[in-house]
Amino acid sequence: MDFRSFDMLSVGILAINTTNEIVYLNNAYASFLEMPKYKVLNQPVRKILPHTNLDNVCKTGKSEIGVWQKTKRGYLFGNRLPIIEDGKVVGALAELVLENDEVLDTLKDRLNKVGSKVNYLTDQLKNSIGMDKVIYHSDEMTKVIFNVIKIAPLFDTVLLTGETGTGKEVVAEMLWQHSGRSNAHFLKINCAALPNELIESELFGYEKGAFTGANLAGKPGKFEMADGGILFLDEITSMPMSMQAKLLRVLQDKEVERLGSTRKKKVDIKILAASNANIPELIRKQQFREDLYYRLNVVNIHVPPLRERKTDVLLLADYFLGEYARHFNRTVMSIAPDAGEILKNYYWPGNVRELKNMMERFIIICDSPVITYKDMMEYAQFIPASSMNVSSFRYAVSSTEKNVIFKALEQCNGNKSKTAKLLGINRSTLYTKLSRFNDDTYD
Repeated sequence: MDFRSFDMLSVGILAINTTNEIVYLNNAYASFLEMPKYKVLNQPVRKILPHTNLDNVCKTGKSEIGVWQKTKRGYLFGNRLPIIEDGKVVGALAELVLENDEVLDTLKDRLNKVGSKVNYLTDQLKNSIGMDKVIYHSDEMTKVIFNVIKIAPLFDTVLLTGETGTGKEVVAEMLWQHSGRSNAHFLKINCAALPNELIESELFGYEKGAFTGANLAGKPGKFEMADGGILFLDEITSMPMSMQAKLLRVLQDKEVERLGSTRKKKVDIKILAASNANIPELIRKQQFREDLYYRLNVVNIHVPPLRERKTDVLLLADYFLGEYARHFNRTVMSIAPDAGEILKNYYWPGNVRELKNMMERFIIICDSPVITYKDMMEYAQFIPASSMNVSSFRYAVSSTEKNVIFKALEQCNGNKSKTAKLLGINRSTLYTKLSRFNDDTYD
């Protein structure tokens, strides 16, 4: 690239190559640095500009627009852009606005004035989960998000169902954020993590001297602490039957009574409950109260398993790879197409949680910038089919059958009569199976 025309600009221009050496700077940039060009050219960019991020732009190929550059003279404003030739990144260019000291001081003052506001808002948002934090493209998750938006301001109780690792807690936090109670408490309690003898005191609290070892001052329970806010009861089906009856009374009367007390206290709370179990089956086995189920199940949001969200798999994988690359200060990896097909067709018994852990493993173990088919087979640690539950097994069988039929259709150029003959089935059976797959690719 010919940079000579840049010498006429008042904007500072500096360019580096893929080895992060400075290959060009215009007169305006050299004047700003107060260094002759020959002392800057061919030097490592971080030696001249220790705080630059231009080398990272060169590595990632991603532009950084409207950034502040720290220098010995203060902060400068500008852009960082990759230089691309024939589809490849061959370097990066810094474009900085060079103004006089008075203008720079004014800009710096403005930056300082908004700094405290930015810090405050950052603290407020640090633990929040908004819609933009949910990574999805599939129709299935689009429906979930739509229901969250519709339900959040109105619900009193919501039952979240779905397999383990699907993200029910994330959905619960979204409901809280958009409920109109985001400034109030959002308390979580995992019913499966508490011993039966402690869950009542955790939920209802206790008065002083209520039992041996009790805090002398007494203690409020989660119902009281969540007053005005939302209480999230995860793994609700692990709650003992005796506690289920007490929970039902709280839902009906909006009152709680501490252990060792005779006084009831009104509470204004919304309840979110989550379960990965088949609740109707537990009711049939008399392991969960039917009346509590109907009281909780006023609104149900089912979070679909990852195997039903195939278009989300690679989207999520890329997101987790980026997150862990930043966390471990590693190079961001990409996924080869054949490796991506393996991810999309895996049945994901651990769902999003399993995918997240798998991507963390790749960032830690793999040294290559691209995750290959070989890497996938060596490091993925896929759970064997023998560990599938019934629904996962049925899905895997159906998915395999579908792949075989589509492969045969391709070999027969879409001719269904030849495809049926190749597969050893009659034409009507083939049509039935294609109809079940909801396929309209072939005539």
